[in-house]
Amino acid sequence: MKNRIKFLAVIFSVLLFFSCKEKSDYSKINTNTSLSKATTHKITITEYKDAGTYAYVYVDESGKKYWMAIPNVKVTIGETYYYDGGMMMKDFESKQLNKTFEEILFVEGIRTTEGPVIKEQMAPHNHATTEEKTITDVKIEKAKNGVSIEELFSKKETFSGKEIIVKGKVVKVNNGILNKNWVHIIDGTQFENKKDLTITTTELVNVGDVVTFKGTIILDKDFGQGYVYDILLEEGNLIK
Repeated sequence: MKNRIKFLAVIFSVLLFFSCKEKSDYSKINTNTSLSKATTHKITITEYKDAGTYAYVYVDESGKKYWMAIPNVKVTIGETYYYDGGMMMKDFESKQLNKTFEEILFVEGIRTTEGPVIKEQMAPHNHATTEEKTITDVKIEKAKNGVSIEELFSKKETFSGKEIIVKGKVVKVNNGILNKNWVHIIDGTQFENKKDLTITTTELVNVGDVVTFKGTIILDKDFGQGYVYDILLEEGNLIK
């Protein structure tokens, strides 16, 4: 999946990002515009509103003031921060704040340095990542009339546009993004190092749950700004 983590970081990953909420608490988004990542923005935070696992901040960028939504990290009012890119949402309704923003910018994160943060990557032959250990430990039998993640990824063109059943363990949940919940599942199988499937749904599940979903497979789903899912199960419904 291309740029999987980043996408769920911007709207997904503010992703990236959101705690479980009742469906009535979800925010509404009408229109959006992607911003270029080529420009680094320098901002000063003038107001902060806690919304759980994410936050709303009112910022000043060279005299231009606007609202942003970011993953909830510790920030200091009056301090200078930097960010790249983002997605501008219009007429965004926040149930948590009981407020509708005419415009609000969703970004995957802010930083204290102008240059991008370089994340150290461990050599796969020297260290096993937590995710790899989790995949190894999970062994889930596929659902009746269902497909495994290995089968799905290895024959994805065959399943494109078709409704399938898949069973797995929930390893990540991002709720309330674009009026959907984003669920990542694994079943212990993989193909070409692709181990987890992302599902969009209105169902509420928790990390650690073993679930069975039925939904339609969509390939090369492009949300703009370079965020592309090479495979996605959309409109997933839980099978009890």
